[in-house]
Amino acid sequence: MYHESARSARGAATLGGVTSIVPRFDFRVGFSVCEDIGRARSTHEDVALLEPGLALFAVADGMGGHPAGEVAARLAVDEVKAAIADETSQRISDQYCARPDLATRRNMLARLKRVMERANEKVRREAERDPARRGMGTTLDVVWLAREHAFVAHAGDSRVYLARSNAVLQLTQDHAQLESLKADGKLGPRRRALGHDRLLNAIGIADVIAADALFVDLARGDRLLLCSDGVHDQLDGESELAHLLRLGSTEDAAHALVGRAGQKGRDNATAIVIEIGDRFVKRPDEDRGLGAADLQRAGQSPMLSDLPQPLMLEALAAAVEIELEAGATVPRVVASDLVAYIVLDGILSDVGSKGRQVGTGALVFPESLVGVWGEGALPTVSRTARLLRVRADDFEEVCDADPALAAELYRRLARHIARVSRRTDAASDPPPAAEPDQQEAAPQSPKTRS
Repeated sequence: MYHESARSARGAATLGGVTSIVPRFDFRVGFSVCEDIGRARSTHEDVALLEPGLALFAVADGMGGHPAGEVAARLAVDEVKAAIADETSQRISDQYCARPDLATRRNMLARLKRVMERANEKVRREAERDPARRGMGTTLDVVWLAREHAFVAHAGDSRVYLARSNAVLQLTQDHAQLESLKADGKLGPRRRALGHDRLLNAIGIADVIAADALFVDLARGDRLLLCSDGVHDQLDGESELAHLLRLGSTEDAAHALVGRAGQKGRDNATAIVIEIGDRFVKRPDEDRGLGAADLQRAGQSPMLSDLPQPLMLEALAAAVEIELEAGATVPRVVASDLVAYIVLDGILSDVGSKGRQVGTGALVFPESLVGVWGEGALPTVSRTARLLRVRADDFEEVCDADPALAAELYRRLARHIARVSRRTDAASDPPPAAEPDQQEAAPQSPKTRS
């Protein structure tokens, strides 16, 4: 179902308090959506899709300043709904639920990317057919639930967040010019856009769409947020977003997020909040969360080695699994924050100032977790790699929730960074290059980060 608010009316419209059993998903799900047209808009170009019968949720934001943005958003979500409902998608989901291994997981992610491509093709065809709609486009974020996971696809600068008990993670990275420069290591993570950051990737603006796809483990009490930039751009950072996302019911949270954005915002604002409820499908323990083999691989990292499994899982609450193809560059900045990685499998090259090659268990950019910009060129993927990505702010939030765990993790990080530094000094490397935007991204204490 779509959320159909009065598109030309002022004020927020909310659909809230819905609880549903979702097919092929192990938990009951509660969800709400809230929309506001904004103070300076005569039309509402956001479209929210809620289809619990397909385990599917999406937000599209028709691109402001482009003709027929609201048409592009509607076409995109219509195509997503049709593509997930078709026989191929349902068969792939059934296969994953029956046998959730790496191959069927990759099939789910590949299917989501194909769904995004279909949405792009649909918008492009309509723009070619109707000259009045040439140049129209839309952002698009999709969440597809299966077993105990959320499969996420993303294009543009709307966002998906995951709120856990001890951290709120920004799962997606804006496909915008400034974020691209940060990911390439050309700008520090805290550089802000002066005015609106130019979108480089969205549905409908080019023949080829570069959609991101990832998946995350879910547990009872987790919340997912899909929101347009009219929400996240108007809030005072991640701490305010985290506070509002955790408020009361899903309806309370959605209304609080859009209401707060509306106090400052002139743009359309849309927020879908999804809460993971009670588990009603029982699974063997080995089917839950990170598999035993991946936990063992992660446990080889210097930060987690010999840590009891409950503490390891607590530390990894800030981690998101990603997969990078051979030839890809591994960014030091994601979602405007420094990041570190634990290698689950695959090979990375040109790691660190000595250009080492590393594999399973390696900890890449450990200095990021203490707010320090590392030296050396960005690593590249030599063989398709699965990585656990940890943003520094998310890691700090997990540590704030458990001071004893924080002390142990920071001790291990300090010891590992010191060992790496000694090896570098012994090799008489030349002095490291200055950090881009050094003034605004200087090293900070973990407890005083902005």
